[in-house]
Amino acid sequence: MATSDTVFGVVYSPTWTTWSPPYSNAGAQAQFSDSDFFNDSFQALWNTGQDTSGNAYRNDIGVIGSFGFNLVRLYDWGATRGWNGTYGTAHINFLDYAHQSGVKVVVPISNYFLSDDTYAWNGNDPDASYSFDSAPSDIQSALKQFVSSVVVSGDIHPAVHSFSVGNEIDINTFVGQGSSGAVAPGSRLARVIWWIVNLQLQISTAKYRYVLLTSPISNADQGNPSSGNPPLSYWFQAFLNGVTTNTNLPEGTTGGDGATFSANWAGIGDIIGYNNLWYFNSVNIYQVGEGLTTTLRQYDSWSSNATTNSLNWPGQQFGVPLLLSEIGVTRSDNGASGQQAQFTTVTLDIVQTIVSYLATHTGSYLMGFCLYEFSDEVTLSANWGLYMVEPTTYPSGNVLFSDMTGETAVSYGEFPSVSYAVDQLFPVQDTSGTTLMAALQSIIT
Repeated sequence: MATSDTVFGVVYSPTWTTWSPPYSNAGAQAQFSDSDFFNDSFQALWNTGQDTSGNAYRNDIGVIGSFGFNLVRLYDWGATRGWNGTYGTAHINFLDYAHQSGVKVVVPISNYFLSDDTYAWNGNDPDASYSFDSAPSDIQSALKQFVSSVVVSGDIHPAVHSFSVGNEIDINTFVGQGSSGAVAPGSRLARVIWWIVNLQLQISTAKYRYVLLTSPISNADQGNPSSGNPPLSYWFQAFLNGVTTNTNLPEGTTGGDGATFSANWAGIGDIIGYNNLWYFNSVNIYQVGEGLTTTLRQYDSWSSNATTNSLNWPGQQFGVPLLLSEIGVTRSDNGASGQQAQFTTVTLDIVQTIVSYLATHTGSYLMGFCLYEFSDEVTLSANWGLYMVEPTTYPSGNVLFSDMTGETAVSYGEFPSVSYAVDQLFPVQDTSGTTLMAALQSIIT
């Protein structure tokens, strides 16, 4: 049911009108080559304060907390930002401010660290037991750097809600994210499990507090194949129980090497045992209204039935908590009708539907949800966010101010200050002028 522990979250992935993400390890623009804007160089986006010219920072995290949200999910995290020779320090202020604002953070292991890039897996896979030493040395270093980037005073920062390994490995082949060609599903699975196993062991060995672990997949994991035949495997089951060369690829998997997995891989439970206090199921899903309610009911009431397994999820078999790690709706345009339609769907058919479901299903496995998303990603011409571009000036955007990044230190060098735009956010609102953020606040608080 909805309690003080229920997650009312948003996906947080800010960009600006002039951002372009060319992957590069050289030159001043290299500090813009990923989407990790949650470090000291980009405080103008998420912190409170002002620059040397008196321009106010946008204070995204403060705004998120002030409207009653208690979690942000991120996609990118460069652990070596602010490298001091031993570990990265540049994210601590972000975590501090999130904690101060009452906001927990899902800290991601970016898809890059599952890719075939020279400095990632480089075409290799772990051994059958997922031993730490079986990963390439750069991945071993990345895991240590990642953990150290969130440790303060001898423990994992209190703002950290969970570690999220990759995103949508069922449909994301990592082409262009460090891999020039598609990474096979078996390799994606093995690399995710390596990270989960070794993160859990690192946390346990260091005697840090337990941190939740997950790997978000798309809603293809729900099943419902067009052929009408139930899939014989699901990604969550693959994570937990492993696969063999005879295991069918889960429904919706892309970039495959046939209809089945091409190698045997043990599951999390086979290597370190399974404890549902530290691992949860996370799914990106875009259902609304009665369809969403039906899906949640199916997750909570799964039963083995050959005619309905194509609609049900397997997570309930294992008593596994569920987070809807992306849920939202696009709007048709930025005008009044588009805003009103999105406003109605998000408030009534998504958030109120979930809150009402939790109120009447006190034993639900649902942890909560993350709305997609806080920002509008103007560079991507996005139209799903809680905010919108200002239509009379798009695509140039409405720039509130520009601020210097300050010194950005990363493992491959130090770069000078570079100016970047901080775009003003225009909240989606209904025809009466009520903003979507305010309407959501009245539902979740």
